[in-house]
Amino acid sequence: MSSNQMPSADLDPPKFHRLFKFYDPEVVALTTILLGLFQLLLTIPAYNISLDIKYFFMCPLCVGSVSVIAGSFGMASERTPKRELLKNSLISGLAGLVGTLIGLIMYGYAASTSLDIPPCSHESLEYHTCPETIFQNFYKTISGQLLFYNIAALVLHCFLSFSAFKGLRIH
Repeated sequence: MSSNQMPSADLDPPKFHRLFKFYDPEVVALTTILLGLFQLLLTIPAYNISLDIKYFFMCPLCVGSVSVIAGSFGMASERTPKRELLKNSLISGLAGLVGTLIGLIMYGYAASTSLDIPPCSHESLEYHTCPETIFQNFYKTISGQLLFYNIAALVLHCFLSFSAFKGLRIH
């Protein structure tokens, strides 16, 4: 056998493609995991405030779980480069993209609507505290945070998916 053979696929496993000079897939994967954990933590208040959308809490639960899984596959693929891990990272990144797009629609709707809560009574207004207004502000705050984290996760899923796709395509 000649020593000038083509190198096997095991010698040069596919890795994430570096999109630009300061792009680090490991940092992007870790940030994706953290954003997923933030969404999972916001599932608890979303469960308590979901009055107009019956299963509003399911969206941060699913999007957060998929984000944690996509980030974990990205981290594993960056640390131990294997074709299967990079494929799983691409698939979970694409699932995360779909989930965050659905979440973007739901969170945008939730942040733009107002709840049908009866107005404050005159006794509440005398003490400068109105529980209905406080609850409405809490609802808007949680919806706004979920929308912000979802937009950030959407950008990171785009980076991870495109980088994994280019890495698989090159190798």
